[in-house]
Amino acid sequence: MDEKHRNQPNPLSNNNQTNSGWRDHDSVAVIIPAYDEADRIIRVLNVLHQVECLSEIIVVDDGSKDTTCEVSRREAEVDARIRVLKHPTNRGKGQAIFTGWGATQAANLLMLDADLMGLRPEHVLDLIQPVLDGRADMTIGQFRGGDWKTDLSQRFAPWLSGQRCLRAELLELIPVKAAAGYGIETALTVAAQINGWRCRRVLLHGAWHIPGELRRGLWLGIRTKARMYAQIVSAWYLSGGLDKLRERSRLRPGAG
Repeated sequence: MDEKHRNQPNPLSNNNQTNSGWRDHDSVAVIIPAYDEADRIIRVLNVLHQVECLSEIIVVDDGSKDTTCEVSRREAEVDARIRVLKHPTNRGKGQAIFTGWGATQAANLLMLDADLMGLRPEHVLDLIQPVLDGRADMTIGQFRGGDWKTDLSQRFAPWLSGQRCLRAELLELIPVKAAAGYGIETALTVAAQINGWRCRRVLLHGAWHIPGELRRGLWLGIRTKARMYAQIVSAWYLSGGLDKLRERSRLRPGAG
């Protein structure tokens, strides 16, 4: 870990405080939604310790029943950039992202899943740099070569990636209802299409995460995945995806 972040007091450890009064073009806050990820989030935080350009690392414990919050707060004791926010109940990934966004004044947001495996500092920098350089409004990370199951799912549905960096102001264009639960990635993708954001794909070689049915058990994992897909469909409609398709149909030559 970088010595300049070790054992510094954390002035932002109070969950009710916000980091107001500053906004720098190059400031980057990481938001990590986490639900029962005590055994995995430490890997992600250990990687982020090594990335000096990050302004804040915000863990949003979304009503975990395990020790996710305690594990994250221990890491905050040795890295002053880490803040831990906690939902009293599980409110969903989208709301966790909005909670993290509401707690920072950073100009750019990096979203990372808490269960990532094989994450490396260069992955983080590759996601951030195109946005900081003005070459992209949003980057979208794609798993490659980590695990065939996650590689395959992202080849079929690349827009479902939870690893993204974007200008924070763009979240103002996302309907809160559309972003509920697992709908956040779809809502971002539809907003990018409708508003013409410049998006750049970033390959995350060697990174992957464990499918939910393996982490939570077969039946709970299946139920979680079914709920996820239902929220994705809802997000697509609420974000204006259907209207976008209709518009394209009207503009297509010969369309009825």
